[in-house]
Amino acid sequence: MKNSKTILASVQAFMGNMQDGDMRELVANLQAALEYKNEELRIYREKFEAETGKKQPNLTDDDRRRLARKASSLNSYILSIVDGAWSPQTVLGWYKTLIADKYNSVAPGQKKRGRPGVSPEIEAAIISLAQANPTWGYLRIQMTLAHLGIEVSFMTVKRVMNNNGFFPPPDGRVNNDFNLFYEAHKNIVAACDFCTYELLTPHGLERRHILFFEDITTREAWCGGITAEPDANYMAQVARNQIDCFEGKLRNMKYLIHDNAMVFRGRFASVLSSAGCIAKRIRPFCPEQNGYMESFIKTFKTECLDHLILTSDEQLRYVVREFLLYYNHERPHSGLGGHIPDPWPQDTDGEIVEFSRLGGLLKSYRRVKRAA
Repeated sequence: MKNSKTILASVQAFMGNMQDGDMRELVANLQAALEYKNEELRIYREKFEAETGKKQPNLTDDDRRRLARKASSLNSYILSIVDGAWSPQTVLGWYKTLIADKYNSVAPGQKKRGRPGVSPEIEAAIISLAQANPTWGYLRIQMTLAHLGIEVSFMTVKRVMNNNGFFPPPDGRVNNDFNLFYEAHKNIVAACDFCTYELLTPHGLERRHILFFEDITTREAWCGGITAEPDANYMAQVARNQIDCFEGKLRNMKYLIHDNAMVFRGRFASVLSSAGCIAKRIRPFCPEQNGYMESFIKTFKTECLDHLILTSDEQLRYVVREFLLYYNHERPHSGLGGHIPDPWPQDTDGEIVEFSRLGGLLKSYRRVKRAA
């Protein structure tokens, strides 16, 4: 408890200093971190030279682009401090030759040859999305552009991003044989699972259990409830809410897939079966059988929860509500071919406008016609 109170006090003190404009301690900490990383790099370079006899590794053009993209935001003095392997002139020269200046083998007046190049507008749109969303992969950006009415191939997005020094983590999902089961039971299968989060409170870390449901066909996700400790009574009430004849989202479902947790048995399964919804447990140690929910919870954590420090139930409920709005109405899904489960309406001839939630953590784009 004492440790968590200390952490909370440190977080509050840090935020207070940021608001007051006192950056001295922050700069000192950043300088210490920079010196530590420089010393670590010196050790790596010494080990590399001792084992290979080379002072520098052999870099590809993609490697040079990655370094040059980061170096472009630094001046020569700062770059000389943080990089001891290559001179600032060398790294900035890579930026000029590999990113800023585009190689063109077609002289003025000559007939263009080969595949038509991507238009400057499309290239600018790709780069803009890559800059604003560094964790988005090639497929995610391609799907967002398709939602905005800009048709561009996956490889074009990848080529433009790589040529401009953007190398995000790869997108993609791993298919398995359970997709055949889901395909054969469209519109009647849902899934559920718990996601846990530790709230940082003055009394210590307190765990919260968030119960999510998802329609396997439409990919619509919703929250069944948030509680400190799910018991039989709580789960029975959740089941009654989900099969409600007016607002229950499971009232037309035939199956509900879940794991082997004890809270999903007993009264929870009985209440669902009374409305014709059969609870189907997956096999032990086979999370891939509930792969859609596992994927959703991973997305929720990596794109949202992992970036936040929450201190109250009100904050957690707000974050869950905002993420579900984003997930269901604004985020393209690779499993739906780049479509959004229930997209907001947009003007096909409008301008591309960026929308954000949770202080810019969740970003989306759609076309909006400007007022005259």
